[in-house]
Amino acid sequence: MAGGTVVGLDIGSSMMKVVELKRSGSGVEITALGVAPTPQEAVENSIILDSQMLGQAVKALLSQTGVTAKKCVSSVSGQSAVVVRVIDVPQMSDDELANAIKWEVERVVPFPLSDVILDYKVIDRPEGYAEGQNVDVVFAVAQQDLVDLHVQALQAAGLSPEAIDVEPLAVSRALLELQSNDTPGYTAVIINIGASVTDIGVFRDKLPTFLRTLPLAGNNLTQAVADYLQVDFSTAERYKTEYGEVVFDQVPQAAEPFGIDGGFGGGSAAFMDFSPPPAAAEPVPDRPSDSGRMPFDFSTPGESHAAPLPFEPTEPNSGSLEQESPFGMSGSPEAAALPTPNLPAVSAIEPNTDAMRMQVFSAIAPVLAELVQELRRSIDYYCGKSVDSHIHELLIVGGTARLKGIAQYLEVEVGIPARVADPLANIQVTSKNFSGQHLHDISAMFPISIGLGARDLIAGPVSTGKKSKRK
Repeated sequence: MAGGTVVGLDIGSSMMKVVELKRSGSGVEITALGVAPTPQEAVENSIILDSQMLGQAVKALLSQTGVTAKKCVSSVSGQSAVVVRVIDVPQMSDDELANAIKWEVERVVPFPLSDVILDYKVIDRPEGYAEGQNVDVVFAVAQQDLVDLHVQALQAAGLSPEAIDVEPLAVSRALLELQSNDTPGYTAVIINIGASVTDIGVFRDKLPTFLRTLPLAGNNLTQAVADYLQVDFSTAERYKTEYGEVVFDQVPQAAEPFGIDGGFGGGSAAFMDFSPPPAAAEPVPDRPSDSGRMPFDFSTPGESHAAPLPFEPTEPNSGSLEQESPFGMSGSPEAAALPTPNLPAVSAIEPNTDAMRMQVFSAIAPVLAELVQELRRSIDYYCGKSVDSHIHELLIVGGTARLKGIAQYLEVEVGIPARVADPLANIQVTSKNFSGQHLHDISAMFPISIGLGARDLIAGPVSTGKKSKRK
């Protein structure tokens, strides 16, 4: 376990979030934190267009927030550039697993295999694996150029990159590893609703069991408001922030009950891919990185895991859907059939608070309903493949977690206790950048940056049972 002071930097598609952390007793302490808009000329859909411009924006944020540490852990994201999965494979040797992983990369990545770097790790479950039982493997693969541009931006900001992590694991570190719930078998679904994508992750005993990314998030809500009220995007964003909330007496009846149906409904054959792996695959060529090894957080810091990833995961294909609706998701019959609240029109020029609240909800209701549908499908899949599939709660984070009533809405629609998670709950914050109330209001925006900064400051989940047996 490393020490010192570390910067956790989360460069989102709309906002940049930074924290400076150090060890404090048995936990961590935040000595500085801040948030600033991501320069739209430098980043588009989480893809860096101008690393120097982005670096200068990050440098300004660090100066404004009083961050002085240089050692940095950041993350790469973007549905079109990064794939993170949990799959199960037969027990095998390390060499066999490395070769099998390559097959999986070719099957799932949407970019040329000659341009990727990746990492993977077998998940040591507390209960261990029985002889002949499949083992779980988490892997991440990213475009080499994306990582190189990311590192260039960090260096332009005057930071020293220590590791590049992936967002779902960073979030779980902040919400699970830094929190105090050590109940055996505790299972949580983390729903990170960002600006351009939503990450859904199921974690049992603080370890990932299912990960999925949806191209449906806060920007879809904003665009729905813009279309409904016929205003520009920035005005719609302001309306969403000021008037957005779930109006429960206007929530439409769900088109289908929640439950394990085995097929997820909606003619989703394109969503589930059960085809066998290809008969042969060219190995992923080794390519040196301009930025050095990309240390995805699958190994003890400092160890090298630059192995190229395997078998057919019978899980939803992370957001690779054939048809997109105006809200960025598949045009499923169920989503199209969902009724829209019948509300009176209201002038957007001189908005009345109550009327605008109803109008904004009328606009975002179909998007929220589609998010619920995809959340159900993800939970259905997990419950259908897991022997012990009880889920204890839903943890909601990200910018859209600030939407009033979102936790109660998901709890009612999905039937699982839900809450907006506070990644600062058990962390001492000595930074004076924000007042206590404002910090509480925006805390749901910081789980990624906190989890990144804590990577080398805490010990991760440790298996207490039998280690996996691989032939």
